[in-house]
Amino acid sequence: MWWLFPLVLVAIFLIYCLLPSYWARNRSNGVFREGSGKEKEIYLTFDDGPNPDYTPRLLDILKENQVKATFFIMGRQARLYPDIVKRIAQEGHTIGCHSYSHRHAWLMPPITTFRDMTHTYKAISLASGVTPEWYRPPWGGFNLLSIAAARRLGLNIAFWSIEAQDWAQNTTAEHIFNTVVDKAVPGSVVVLHDNQGDPGAPENTLRALPRIIESLRKEGYSFVGLEKTKGVYHA
Repeated sequence: MWWLFPLVLVAIFLIYCLLPSYWARNRSNGVFREGSGKEKEIYLTFDDGPNPDYTPRLLDILKENQVKATFFIMGRQARLYPDIVKRIAQEGHTIGCHSYSHRHAWLMPPITTFRDMTHTYKAISLASGVTPEWYRPPWGGFNLLSIAAARRLGLNIAFWSIEAQDWAQNTTAEHIFNTVVDKAVPGSVVVLHDNQGDPGAPENTLRALPRIIESLRKEGYSFVGLEKTKGVYHA
């Protein structure tokens, strides 16, 4: 009967990891992946921060261009850099949870999933002085309990519709710019990063961002935070 063991492992992986991820990323009405397209709006989102070198410069760019965005913050980073998290909130950006230390949901058992979400929520709330409204899992990976853990804290759940691979060091600013601008449609949710990834990678994101904003504005787009959709995706 030894041959049953690998089959059981495969079944557990499918039920706990693979199927929930596929459903959440592609099918669930409870996950925000893209706007309705009724208005010519773009949702800029930034994951993994804050970072003391990149996030303040990113905020400067957004402020200079009068752009509102959404920041999916790690709990660990919120504890390290509470002043930056507070600035994000004070400048009117939407704040969401992005796990405590960027651990993949597939590597967390049920109790750890709930603890990670709770610790992240508390760390961000304490640092920012506001209540996080959204959750996005690292790498976009869900497990069977991810959505339930988020719902327990009243969090909306977001994925994305445009990814520019800006976490890779060899991804140029030109590639980031072209990917976002070429793929943009009304309601697009763009995921970019101000921390993590390869060393120095966010530098290319900062180089590309002003051009992205300028180009999309010329096409008639406006930039909004995810708070505009709050409460819609509690299915």
